[in-house]
Amino acid sequence: MHEGFIVTSPDGVIVETSPAAERILEAPSLSLKGRQVREICRVGDAYDELIRQAASGGRILNKSVIVLAGEKRKIVNMSVQRVGEGQTSRYVHVFQDCADLRTMEERLVQAERLATIGRFASQIAHEIRNPLSSISLNVELLEDELTDSSAEARNLIRSVLKELDRLNDIVSEYLQFSRFPKPHLKRGRVDEVIRELAQNFKAPDSVKIETSLTPSSPEVWLDERLLRQVLENLLRNGAEAIKGAGLLRIETDVVDRFLVIRVKDSGHGIPPEIQARLFEPFFTTKANGTGLGLATSQQIIFEHNGHLVVDSQPNKGSTFSILLPL
Repeated sequence: MHEGFIVTSPDGVIVETSPAAERILEAPSLSLKGRQVREICRVGDAYDELIRQAASGGRILNKSVIVLAGEKRKIVNMSVQRVGEGQTSRYVHVFQDCADLRTMEERLVQAERLATIGRFASQIAHEIRNPLSSISLNVELLEDELTDSSAEARNLIRSVLKELDRLNDIVSEYLQFSRFPKPHLKRGRVDEVIRELAQNFKAPDSVKIETSLTPSSPEVWLDERLLRQVLENLLRNGAEAIKGAGLLRIETDVVDRFLVIRVKDSGHGIPPEIQARLFEPFFTTKANGTGLGLATSQQIIFEHNGHLVVDSQPNKGSTFSILLPL
C-alpha cells in the first residue's frame, strides 16, 4: 500500500495512524499517537492553510507538504478531509511519498515503452517468420538435391541452415517478448524456487554454484514461474561473464521491508557506462544477444511491485539484487 493516513483531533493531536504512514514517516505508531501533527508537518503556514481550507470546504486534494521522517525531510502529496462536526470532528490526512510516486511514474513509462516496442517486435517478427520458413524449406530441398555434390557444398548448406535456425530463435524471442505475460501473484516463499534452479541449472564445469538462504524467510507475493525465469536469466548472464573457473552465488536476506535475492558472479564486471543502459530493450554487448533478457526481467520484477538493481565493478564481478516487498 503506497498511501498512508493519520487521523487528528480538531486541535491537531494524532489519534490514529496506518502502517503505511509509519513507513513513510519512519516512526512506529506508539511514537506518533498523541503527538501534535505540526511537529511532523514542519512548514506550519502551509499546513495551517490546508486545515483552514479543509475546515471550510470539505476535502483538499494533493498538496505538496514537507514532513519530518526520522531525521530526514520528505516531500509528500497530502489530501485532508474533515469528518464530523465540532469537538467530535476528525481530520483525515492521506499522503504519498513523492519518491514512491516518481518510482511509480518511471515504472509506468517503462511499461508503456516496452508495450510499444513489443507491438513493433511482434509485427516485425511475423513479417520475417513467413519468408524465413520458406527460405529454410527451400534450402533443405536444395540439400536433398545435392547429395552427390562435394563436401564443401554440403558444408555450406549446413552453415546456411544453422544461421537460419539462429534467426528463427531470435524471431521466437521477439515474439515471446511481445506476448509479455501478466503474473499471477500468490503468497509464497522463494527458497524452493532457488534450490530447484541451483540444482538444475546447467553451468559450465568450471563454474560452481552456491546458495545461502536466510533462515525462516518470509512469504512474499510472487509468480514462481516468472521469478524462476528472471533468476535463470541472471544466472545465465553471470555464467557467460565468467572466463574459466568461477563462482555463481544466490543469497537471500531481509532488508527493511523487502526480501532481497542477490545473484552474484565472479566475472569480469560491468563498466559504469554499460550499467546505465543494461535494462534498455535491445541493448546488448553479446555478439549473438537480442538485448531483451534484462529488460524483460526488470519488467517482471516491476509487476511484482519490486526492484531489480545492479552493483558491479570492473574485474570484481557483479551482483544483481531483486527486492520483493514483504
